[in-house]
Amino acid sequence: MNNSHDPLAVLRGGDQPITPDPAFAARLRARLESALSLPANTSGVVMSGTDTAITELNSTGTAAPRPAAIPYLSVPDARTAIDWYIDALGASLVGAPILMDDGRVGHAELSVGGGILYLADEYPELGLKAPAPQSVSVSLMLAVDDTDAALRRARDRGATVLQEAHESHGSRGATILDPSGHRWMLSGPITGAPLLIQHGDIGYVSINTPDAARAKRFYAQVLGWSFEGHHVVPPSESALSMGIFETPGLSTLFCCYAVDDLDAAREAILTGGGTVGEPQRREFGTVLDATDPQGSPFAVYRDTAGTPRPPLNGAGPGELSYITYLVEDSAAFRAFYSRVLYWTFEPGRVQDGWAVQGSQPMAGMAGGSAQPSTVPMWTVEDIDAAVARVRAAGGVIVEEPSTQPYGKSALCADDQGGRFYLGQH
Repeated sequence: MNNSHDPLAVLRGGDQPITPDPAFAARLRARLESALSLPANTSGVVMSGTDTAITELNSTGTAAPRPAAIPYLSVPDARTAIDWYIDALGASLVGAPILMDDGRVGHAELSVGGGILYLADEYPELGLKAPAPQSVSVSLMLAVDDTDAALRRARDRGATVLQEAHESHGSRGATILDPSGHRWMLSGPITGAPLLIQHGDIGYVSINTPDAARAKRFYAQVLGWSFEGHHVVPPSESALSMGIFETPGLSTLFCCYAVDDLDAAREAILTGGGTVGEPQRREFGTVLDATDPQGSPFAVYRDTAGTPRPPLNGAGPGELSYITYLVEDSAAFRAFYSRVLYWTFEPGRVQDGWAVQGSQPMAGMAGGSAQPSTVPMWTVEDIDAAVARVRAAGGVIVEEPSTQPYGKSALCADDQGGRFYLGQH
């Protein structure tokens, strides 16, 4: 969880500023206009920049403000970078690059997005180097006509997608890392399209249990689920895809995670000490079954169906709202999944507990468990009534309902011993 207490954090929404309240903007505009009408000789009154402020307040467009400085990029290979920016971002070269005696590009100018940027090869002797991985200190905001088209073009040409296309505060944005290491925030007009599933999100879950037919009866009674074969009929249009499958051993939740690059994910799994199976083509994309270094099975897949991003905490009764990973070695878990899914972790509220950052639905992890297990939380409208249904269906209440910061929860076990939480928000 984010422990920041910055009172101005509410004025930011991710990478975008929040649009001011229209009534506030109108009051501010009136005050600025009144100040401009003051007599020129009024003592102590100095108003600078008000013409610009009023123009910006009256503007109805989403045009980016005039930059305060021209970006001057250091890149590992200027010639390759120039070609990439021209091909991927639609830039054009302004004049001929200036070459130094040693063959390096000392200066080049590109026109892109209605503006100019400069770039040059690295000059370590002058302290000028391209960004290191995970160490980018400047983001470049680029206005585009079509965010999704620009993102596809950049991705197809080797950019790393840090944030898929999404809409907030009057624009449709996406964030990429170009092959030279620079971070670009693409910003275009809104379209009304949903935010698509992102790398590290959960795209599918199944309850893996020794007796699938028995589990279906239990969860139908407790959560009101209905089924089409092994699949749970989605409780709502935005619900995460779910199923119940018969597998030997203890009941647990099996998770399939979205990744941007299946080959890169396979390499990260193997390098991190896991194992992978052969690719399987499904109607929603290509799937790789895998096992992490602590023996827990999971899968990754490359989405090709345009699946919307799953809700952060589920959208209604019967939906998955939270996942708790119980593992033996929390450090090993964090190292592996940060490598494969780019997750980051923040200390939680229990000993050796960690909040997972970069995944939806929300998740947390706790170390020190002798038997690895993935425990879901299912949303219910009335937790007391749901607890009664658990008992009636042959389940057990491990921990009675209690009040938490997010609402009420109860730890339960189904009639085959599979643990789960009920959550009332």
